[in-house]
Amino acid sequence: MHKQIKNLTGHSVGRTLHEEPHEMANYCDRYNTACFKKNSVVAIETFISTRSTIAETQADGWTLTGNEGGFVAQHEHTITVTGGMPVIFTAQNGIWD
Repeated sequence: MHKQIKNLTGHSVGRTLHEEPHEMANYCDRYNTACFKKNSVVAIETFISTRSTIAETQADGWTLTGNEGGFVAQHEHTITVTGGMPVIFTAQNGIWD
């Protein structure tokens, strides 16, 4: 069984790394109605954990740990939203192989 980290989200990418919308949850949240726009570049980020639901940033500003311990993993795909199938820029990373 895994839990989803709820305080980290996906976002749009453009002239800067994190652009609007910048809080695209990777889990169902009926209150989050933000949508990616057609022809936008977005980072789809999934964060899962064996025990935690909140990720805490450590003093180095980079390392994340779970608030309840356990293991935490993150994966990201960068895609372009189109009117049809998305273009997955990170498909070459071999994750689907």
